[in-house]
Amino acid sequence: MAQPRPPAAWRRARLEKNYPNLTNSKWKLKSPDTINYQCIAWAACDTTRPWWPIGEPPITYWPPNVPAEETVECFIQAFATLGYKPCTTASFEFGFQKVAIFVDEEETPTHMARQHFLGRGWLSKVGDWEDILHPELKNVEGSTSPLPAKGYGQVRTILKRNWLAAARFGLFRGWLAAFRFWLFRANFSDFN
Repeated sequence: MAQPRPPAAWRRARLEKNYPNLTNSKWKLKSPDTINYQCIAWAACDTTRPWWPIGEPPITYWPPNVPAEETVECFIQAFATLGYKPCTTASFEFGFQKVAIFVDEEETPTHMARQHFLGRGWLSKVGDWEDILHPELKNVEGSTSPLPAKGYGQVRTILKRNWLAAARFGLFRGWLAAFRFWLFRANFSDFN
């Protein structure tokens, strides 16, 4: 028999304990928890598998011809395969989709967040927990020191792609996932 889902209040408290900058911000749970993908895959609009440079295919994915190293430069190269280029601001720009790369004190990537398509905040997949929509990148930032630090370190790099590139490289997969999650939330009244 399947375990009952924990109530939304418990899930919210768990997230705010681990990401204290979420407290007192208007963030929302957006999907059920899952181990099928993580934040890097979510930023790439892929909900079928985790993305990470080190791991065993087909369990984890990393774009071909991109060095399999845990560096910001390799993450930039990986997302360049999806049409992303570095940019200077996290502010919403109509016609562009943005992602943010977070790092720890050793400049190792720890997390990625994707800007909401209409600029309503940032979407983060929190490990194997839920996807959330948070107003600002700082809501999931935290200490850059090693675990058990709270939060994901600091934003190091912002990348962007135009909506045409987004459509070519999987934007609709992201919309399909968003629709599935909307159906999930509609069936669980306590979700938010």
